[in-house]
Amino acid sequence: MFGWDQTQVRSWDGICRHTALTALAQLRAAAIRNTITAGITLPAADDPAGQHPSDTGTATGHDDDGDDVSNDDVSDVDLQIPLGDAPVPVRGGQPCPPELGPIKLSIAETTRLATLAARHTQGLITRARLAFALRWSLHRRLHQARARWHHHSTRLQAITDTG
Repeated sequence: MFGWDQTQVRSWDGICRHTALTALAQLRAAAIRNTITAGITLPAADDPAGQHPSDTGTATGHDDDGDDVSNDDVSDVDLQIPLGDAPVPVRGGQPCPPELGPIKLSIAETTRLATLAARHTQGLITRARLAFALRWSLHRRLHQARARWHHHSTRLQAITDTG
């Protein structure tokens, strides 16, 4: 049921320990999500070009068209995390607004982005890779907002049709 081994669920202490560790991990991720404001503040790069010692070339990421971009092409705007919570329709059949914002950061997405930021701070990934991951996260959250809008609109329409 929980993906535990048989021996892990045989004792009350094992269940309590696992539950406590899981709750602490969720609280930590929620705290990280709540401290994120409009963007990630990255440390100043030692290299004027913004590259880390682990970079081997100038092409370190891809833009939306799939073209290679270098760290020089990454601005601070590319490293922003837009927040917000996209609205849902009030009644069925409402068209999706064209400027619908992204859904709220989930705890899992917050953990993933915090891990990427930590990896960038440690010099394990480049600014271009971090910017790509943040753009992809925004794209995915915008898609989820549109899907949620249409899902709610369809369900509300079905309720009003039967009523």
